[in-house]
Amino acid sequence: MVTSEQYLGLDDSKLVNFKDCPNRMQVHNADRDALKALVMLVEDAATQGFELRVASAYRSFYKQFKIFDDKFKGKRSVLDEKEEPIDISLLSDEEKFLNIIRFSAIPGFSRHHFGTDFDIYPINLLPEGKQLELTAREYDKGNYFYPFGQYLNLRMQKFGFIRPFNGKGLIAKEPWHISFKKKADEFLQAFNIDEALEYLSSFKEPWVKYAVAYAKEHYKELLVKP
Repeated sequence: MVTSEQYLGLDDSKLVNFKDCPNRMQVHNADRDALKALVMLVEDAATQGFELRVASAYRSFYKQFKIFDDKFKGKRSVLDEKEEPIDISLLSDEEKFLNIIRFSAIPGFSRHHFGTDFDIYPINLLPEGKQLELTAREYDKGNYFYPFGQYLNLRMQKFGFIRPFNGKGLIAKEPWHISFKKKADEFLQAFNIDEALEYLSSFKEPWVKYAVAYAKEHYKELLVKP
């Protein structure tokens, strides 16, 4: 049974670590079944010439909160709809929030809290000296991750994965974000909006009031909840 502490990213006691893989992949805190499926995907990808790495897996509520807060304070870059950095110092608090939410989940409303979702990329296709962006343009036709994106289109479902953020909803397209659907759905079914809003409301940062109002109206789309 999934508890509120687990789906809110407050309890990682049931998650496992993985440090032993042919390509030296390391994953800290992941659902056991999702991790087994990921290992199979990694091994399959290797047969097709892709050396897969995990850029991000489980993120606690507090880590997600800090990411969001740092962006609001201008300590991390914020991207516009064209994935270009913007100067948020020129924006109102509400405008800052609306720009941040495009690419960053509201704390308590992130699938990364479940341990079933991974941000992945093929390290051997990343050009030398190029920093990983985690942007959709990296997967555009003719760009360096395009072949890997096509591979995922064909093979990820065989191992139980989907890409929940396809750009058709409120969240921007994230071709690098995969979710182990069977277990993620268990978290989504257990998710209680009232408990999530109550916990988020206990924080007093200036963007929280906008996050609460936004999540209350759009939480199903934020989580891609069936």
